[in-house]
Amino acid sequence: MELLTVQEVAQIMRVNPITIRRHIQTGELEAVRVGRRVRVRKVSVDRFLKPVVPNATKQEPKPRGKRTSADDPLWKIVGMARSKGTGDVSENVDKYLAEVYLANHS
Repeated sequence: MELLTVQEVAQIMRVNPITIRRHIQTGELEAVRVGRRVRVRKVSVDRFLKPVVPNATKQEPKPRGKRTSADDPLWKIVGMARSKGTGDVSENVDKYLAEVYLANHS
């Protein structure tokens, strides 16, 4: 039975000794008290460390938001700010946002 100090376990795992003490305190990592000191069995460290197993099936990323189409009211304002002349987007932003809101919540 090989006993390791908290410092040795921290070096093996490449973490701070405080992290090891937290794992011991929460019961995730088994430890024993030897006199006034805490020691961790090598077997407990091996049991605590779990190998990362890659997912065999690759999952498609979930789409974020909702799908839009050409009839979406937002497409009316796309590119308005890039026009060579003066645009009315900044002057009527509230109006355009209200149209989009009403179209989506009607």
